[in-house]
Amino acid sequence: MLLAAALGLLSIFAERESPKSEAGRRPIKLEAEYFIQIGIPEPSDICINPYTNHFYVVSDDGILFEMDIKGRPLREAAFRGFDFEAVYADSQFVYVVEEYTRKIRLFDHKNLELQRTVHLPYSGGRNKSYESFTFNRATGRFVLLTEKDPIYLFELDSGFRIVNEWDMTHLASDISAATYHDGYLWLLSDEDMHVIQLDARSREELGRWYVPIINPEGLAFDKEGNMLIISDDMERLYVFKDPRK
Repeated sequence: MLLAAALGLLSIFAERESPKSEAGRRPIKLEAEYFIQIGIPEPSDICINPYTNHFYVVSDDGILFEMDIKGRPLREAAFRGFDFEAVYADSQFVYVVEEYTRKIRLFDHKNLELQRTVHLPYSGGRNKSYESFTFNRATGRFVLLTEKDPIYLFELDSGFRIVNEWDMTHLASDISAATYHDGYLWLLSDEDMHVIQLDARSREELGRWYVPIINPEGLAFDKEGNMLIISDDMERLYVFKDPRK
């Protein structure tokens, strides 16, 4: 009985790690160049600070951190939220998505003070709401995705009004992070352990890779083009080469 159960779990994990892409191809397995243990509890997403070589990281505890390239926290916002799941930064603000309350919090770069809060109601499950946020430079729109059941991709204008939506449930079991890099949208699936490259305008799948990381929840690319993935459970930052190379 125990052996059968163990074999069953191994079978489930194998299916989870290598489901096929839309085109029917198995994803390519990637190996990290190295990882950094970071001093941030339950990190759920990461983005680049556009003014420095540092990173912004958000925690499930509802805290916004700035972290250096060695994984050391440098400062944190005084404001405490609930279940921060996504972070994106441009030259104006640091944008943080709060899944539990369906809110986007805008922070100032200089002192990490909260400047504005936007409420975007969503009727899905409490822990199946907004999980990913970035800006699509190809369309000039913000991109906001729900986690699962279903996976919706919303386009927002500069006033944070929803102007388009698409059901993307066919792509993955869930979506835990999103970023824009080198003309493409990149999505991360925690449950599938997949990185998915999309055409930034048509949302067509162009590539898919398997990353053997426990609980991958944050995705970004650094200024050298390396792919960065945050593990929530392991509290690690994994560094990969550009998966297309």
